[in-house]
Order: sequence, then structure tokens, then C-alpha cells
Amino acid sequence: MNPYQFFLKHAGYSYDPKTQTPIQGRIRGARALARAEREARDGGFYYTWELDDYLSSEWIPDNEDGGRNCDPWQTWRCAMFRADNQETNARGGCVASLHGIDLGRDGEPWGDPYKRVVEAELAIDGLTNPPQ
Repeated sequence: MNPYQFFLKHAGYSYDPKTQTPIQGRIRGARALARAEREARDGGFYYTWELDDYLSSEWIPDNEDGGRNCDPWQTWRCAMFRADNQETNARGGCVASLHGIDLGRDGEPWGDPYKRVVEAELAIDGLTNPPQ
């Protein structure tokens, strides 16, 4: 499966009902994610994934089914970094991040297709953001 096909299958999408059909929105989104993923890879950007301090209990009301009686689970955070430039000695830095990523109870990003979607979404913004 090529990157476009991957994102067409796994990523969400939006569309303007005045000018697009839902499938046109899906195609536009999949192409944008595939392009951002490629540009980030070619540009030497990289991602880190860590457990977040933010727990699912922040959005699950007490005693609702999904909260298992308010037994929260861990969420994740992902940060996109610009690589250090060895030629100019310029330091890389964080260019985009997302916190509170809910992969479900006992979920983890490794092997989950959503990991790749999150990284490509971060790339859309991170490719144009200066390092922090």
C-alpha cells in the first residue's frame, strides 16, 4: 500500500459541501498527508512518543460506561523535531506537538496506524513552524 492509499484508508477527512463531494475531500486530505509525511522524512524531521500526564478521566464523566467507574487510562503525546544541522551547528527543536492522544485503554502507538496519521498531521503544521 503506498502512502496515499494508507491515508485514504486510515485518516479522517473534511470537505466543503458547497464545492466538494466527500470522496473529493478524502482524496485531498490523503494527498496532503502523504506529501507532508514525505517532506518531513526528506527534511530530516523526527518524532518522539511518550506517555502524557493527561489522563482519560479529564473527559470521561464519573460512572459512565467508557470510564469504567472513573478508572482512567494513560494518553500519549507526540512531538515533531527538526534535526540538528551539522554543517551550521544549528540546533533543531520542537516544531509541533499533540497531547492527550487517546489510543484506548492499554493502547500504545507502536503498530497502530493512527501513529502514522498523527505524525503526518503534525508534519502539515511542523514543516512551516520555526523550532521552539
